[in-house]
Parts: sequence; C-alpha cells; structure tokens
Amino acid sequence: MSTSTKTRAPYHHGDLRRALIDGARELVHFSGVDDISLRQVARQAGVSHAAAYHHFTDKNGLLRAIAVIAFDELTDKLTEALPAAQAEPLDRANAATPASVDFVEKIALVYFGFAFEHPAEFRFMFRRDLCLPPGEPDPLEVASRRSQAVVTAGLSREIESGRLRAQDAEIATLAFWSLVHGFTTIVLETPAFKSIERADAESLLLVVVRQFVEGAR
Repeated sequence: MSTSTKTRAPYHHGDLRRALIDGARELVHFSGVDDISLRQVARQAGVSHAAAYHHFTDKNGLLRAIAVIAFDELTDKLTEALPAAQAEPLDRANAATPASVDFVEKIALVYFGFAFEHPAEFRFMFRRDLCLPPGEPDPLEVASRRSQAVVTAGLSREIESGRLRAQDAEIATLAFWSLVHGFTTIVLETPAFKSIERADAESLLLVVVRQFVEGAR
C-alpha cells in the first residue's frame, strides 16, 4: 500500500495546519480532489476531524490553502527565473534570436514544468469556486495576482527595452498567460497528447512561444 494512504502516527505537536495541508497534497496526488474529505485528511494526520475543523471550516478551505501555497511556489520559481532569463540566453543554435525570446521561453518552461510536476494542484488552483466572496480579503486572489505581477514586471522590462512591441504590459501578460496556460492545459488534459513525453511537449511549447514573440516584435 502506498504510504500516502496510511494513517500516520498520532499528531502531538507542531504546526497542525501545515501537517493537514501536506497530508492533503499527498492524498490529492493519489486519489484526486473529488475523492478526499477533511475527515480523511484528519485521519491520515492521526487527529480527530474536530481538530481539523479548528483550522479549516470545510474541504474548500483546505483546498484554498493548498492553492495559495501552490501559487506561492510558482511565484518563487518565476521570480528565480527572471534574472537568469534576462541575463543569459538559452543555449541553442540560433544565437541571433532576440533576448525577449529567451525571457518568454524561460518563463513558459517554468510554468509548464510546475504544472507537469504538480498536476493535482494545477487542476484546482485556478478554480474560482475556491475564492472567498466579493468584498472579503481573498488570499487565493492575492496569491494569483503575485504570480501574474512577476510576469508583468518581466514583460514590462522587455517592452521598455524595445525587445517586445506592446502598448500595455498588462495586456501582453494576459495574452502570454493565456497562451502558456492554454497550451499547458491542452497537453496535460486532452486525449490527443496523452502519450507525449515531457521533452517533446517542451520543444513544442518553445515553437508556440516563438510564434508569440514574432507577433509582438
């Protein structure tokens, strides 16, 4: 039996909230989002379901917390990629390719790589039903916008340098995000690409991204 399905030793101390989140992430990778419950997550952590409800009012609250962490992890990866992407061109035969291609290729690969490595979280971290009602502080919206802001900041520098032609960095971000997110979803979710290898998918993604850059030059 997979260790992800075993009940852990009783939980005695430390950060129970984070333990529940980590346990839930294991479960969603094993059985999917629809088949887990807060009671099941509590049982895996070795605590009563009442203890879990002290931290999360329902399953959506738990999934929201996971989604926020997933966005934060994605934001960190995007942030780490920005300086390298803009300072060091990718190693390929066409050295004359504009630096803007290096930048958007790197960001696209980071985004796709995150989804490939965290498919369970990627399937629900963009779900609007996990957001809090309008007017309430929404950590999921904030986390999502942080990721978006990193890409916008990078594209803004590309536009200011003249390597990309666009009048508005926010619109450029939306177009680029739509392209990469759509590609990622199609490759990871549709039957047509069920047998594609990661390396082949990334090569195809680079072709698509270069088409985007050519249109924005």
